[in-house]
Amino acid sequence: MQLKIEAETVSLLEELARTAGAKLLEYWPGNPQHNGSLAVTDKADGSPVTAADLASNSIIIEGLRKLFPDFGILSEEIPDRGDLESKNCVWIIDPLDGTRSFVKGYDDFSVLMGLTIEGSPRFGIMYFPARNVMAIAEKGKGTLINGVRGEVSKAQDLRSGSLYYRNLSLPDADYLHKEWMDSGMAFLALCRGELDGVVIRMTAHKEWDIAAPIVVVEESGGQVSDENGEPITFSKSEMNFKYLVASNGLVHERLLELIEAAEAAS
Repeated sequence: MQLKIEAETVSLLEELARTAGAKLLEYWPGNPQHNGSLAVTDKADGSPVTAADLASNSIIIEGLRKLFPDFGILSEEIPDRGDLESKNCVWIIDPLDGTRSFVKGYDDFSVLMGLTIEGSPRFGIMYFPARNVMAIAEKGKGTLINGVRGEVSKAQDLRSGSLYYRNLSLPDADYLHKEWMDSGMAFLALCRGELDGVVIRMTAHKEWDIAAPIVVVEESGGQVSDENGEPITFSKSEMNFKYLVASNGLVHERLLELIEAAEAAS
């Protein structure tokens, strides 16, 4: 199924992400204008949620329903997978990716909006409001990061500190990125050529954490797959892969080998 998103609609989607981001900044403890406390509660899965998550969620869903009334929506705050079962076109959104960072006043949180068509990621927006960084990608049209073309590194092998990893144990090596970074920022760093690879064991990450980044990485010239090297799609069933692997493409096989070794050692 082909779908063309007109330039005017892309601008409206960007504006929608910025509006949601502006609302997040009103609640963000790192904002000097923020004067009140931020209540945090835990959802059934143990992940935190705040009024900021819910406010951003309302803005995005209202905007998407106006722009795409016939499309489905799957949100972290409304995790009903019914639309994945009944709709060919589904927006998968995280109104506040990095809630834990947000609550601590860190600036690496983001708004994620990804569009899938028949399960395949086709359009993505990653917006980091505290840093004023906007990444927009559409299948076949490339990625723009604040108007500059996203481009992965040309490294043939992993450089020092260039592999971001989450939720798995790897032997100590020079190429491991050991400073804390939220996964959204890691994907962005990959698209800017600052990292060569990202490996995430999917213990807590869900569709809304990865739908938009997949398009942004691939349209920056990168490669994204599961642990078997297969493309990631969003189908009617629960996610059936264990790892998300993203790279500049040149080191992808190396990352798959690292996962295989880690699994054998566990």
